[in-house]
Amino acid sequence: MTSSTMTSAMKNTTLIQTDELERVLLETTPRKAVQRAVDVIAQSIPSASVTVMDVWPGHCLHFVAANGISWSVLHKAEANFNRALPHNVEEIIRGREICFIEDIGSYPDWRGPAGDLVSYVGFPIIIDRRVVSIINVQTSRRRLKSGDVDALRPLVHLIGLIIARYLREQQSAKRENFLALLHETTLDGVRATSAIDYMNRVVSRIARRLGYQYIALFLYEAETDSLVLRAQKGYPSEYDGLVHSVHDRVGVAVRAFRLQNVVNVADARTCTFYLHAIPDGLSDLALPLMAGGKAIGVLNLESRKAGAFSREDVRNLMPLAAGIGLMLGNMQIKQLLRQQALLDGLTGAHNRRAMEEIIAGELDRSRRHGHDLSFVMADIDGFKFINDRLGHAEGDRVLESLVMVMQKSLRSADKIIRYGGDEFLLVLPETSQRQTELLLERLRVNVENQVVTALGAVRCSFGIASMRGDPDESDLVGLADKRMYEAKARYEAQFEEAAST
Repeated sequence: MTSSTMTSAMKNTTLIQTDELERVLLETTPRKAVQRAVDVIAQSIPSASVTVMDVWPGHCLHFVAANGISWSVLHKAEANFNRALPHNVEEIIRGREICFIEDIGSYPDWRGPAGDLVSYVGFPIIIDRRVVSIINVQTSRRRLKSGDVDALRPLVHLIGLIIARYLREQQSAKRENFLALLHETTLDGVRATSAIDYMNRVVSRIARRLGYQYIALFLYEAETDSLVLRAQKGYPSEYDGLVHSVHDRVGVAVRAFRLQNVVNVADARTCTFYLHAIPDGLSDLALPLMAGGKAIGVLNLESRKAGAFSREDVRNLMPLAAGIGLMLGNMQIKQLLRQQALLDGLTGAHNRRAMEEIIAGELDRSRRHGHDLSFVMADIDGFKFINDRLGHAEGDRVLESLVMVMQKSLRSADKIIRYGGDEFLLVLPETSQRQTELLLERLRVNVENQVVTALGAVRCSFGIASMRGDPDESDLVGLADKRMYEAKARYEAQFEEAAST
C-alpha cells in the first residue's frame, strides 16, 4: 500500500465512521468517551497502536485509554516515563505542538527498544494554555507521512473537544463542590463551640467533600513561635499536637507559613524541604491561613500520588483557606476578649466573674473522676498598712508580685482567682489537704523571699478546705475563707503579744 493510498483509506474510513463519532459524543463518562475515540482512531490507521495519557501538574503522566498495546506494558512505561520524561513527550508538553517522528529508527532520543515500530505522532490536548492530555499514535510496518498526520488532525481535534468538554464539566462540578464546602465550613464556624471544634469539623468536611486522605490544620502559637497540629485526618494519633518551629528549614507547612503563600510540591522526590509525614508521600500542598494580614496557621494536604493537586485545585482551595483563616481569626479575637473579661486587669489572675464557672467545672470533674479537690483562701497580712505607709502604687506592685510568685509555685492546672482586694482563692485539682499544706509551706517561703517592701518581707495567711477532708461541707470556698480569717487572727494575736514583750 502506497502512502497516498494509505491516506485515502484513512480519510474514507473517517467519513464512514461518522456514526461511531456520534456514539463517542453520547458516552456518559469521560473514560468511556475517550476509550471509544481511541478505538475509532486505531481502526482508521493500519497497524496502529493508540494511547491517551493525562498530563498532571509537575509533568506526571498517567495512561487513561489504549488500543493495540497491553496495559501491563503501559504500566511499566508509565513508571519509567515518570522517573524521567521521554524527549518526544517533553517536546509536546513544553512546546504545546504536535511531535511527528516519521522514522523512529533515526530518532536519537527514542525511549526504549523500537521493535517493529516505524512512526510516531503525538497530539497535545490543550486547555487554558496547558497540555492536559496527549494522544499517541504509533504504527508498525507502515510509515506515516505528513499527509497522514494532516488527515488525522480533524479526528484528533474532535477528540480534543470531547476531552475538553468532559474536563470542563469536571471543573464545573469541582467548583460547585468547593462552593458548597465553603458554605458548609462557614456555617460550621457559626455553630462551633471552640476553635478546636471548628477545625475538626472543617477536616471532616474536606475529607467527605473532596476525598483527600491526609489533611492537617496547624495553628500558630506565639509563645513557642511554632505551628501546632490541632486537627487532622489520616495521620497516626500520635501526630496530634505535633509541633514545628517556624524557623525549621524543612516542612512544606512551615515554608507556606513563613512565605504567607501557597506551596505546592508536585513531586516530593525532587524537593529538598519536603518532610516525610506519610509513607511514600509524593505530593504536598500547604495553604496559609490568613487573618488581619498575618498568617495564623496552615491547611496542609498530602498524597501518595505525584501531581495530586492541580492549579485548579489550588485556585478552588484558596478561598476555602481564606474563609477558614478569617473564621479562626475571629474566634481568636473573641477568645482573647473573653479571657480579658475574665481576668483581673492588675494581676492577670482570674476575676470574680470567672470564679463561678471555674469552681463548678472543677467540682464536677472531681466528683466524676473520684479525685480530691482543695481550695485555699490567701490574704496578705498588713496590706492596709503597706498601702497607708508606702502608697497604693507600691500596694499594686505587691499584688502583682504575689501573683507572679504563686504562678511560678503552682501547676498549670491550678487556678488563681482574685477574690477581692488582697484576697486570692486558689483552686487545686487532684490535691489532698495534706498535699496542700506542704505546697503552702513552700509558697509561704517563696513569698517572703521574693515579695519584699521597704517595710520588710510580705507575709500571707491561708485557709484550706478540701472535698475529702471536709466531706460534709457544702460551701468549701466559704469554709476556706473562714479558716483564713482564723489563721489571720492567730497571727495578729501572736504579733501583738510579741510586740508587747
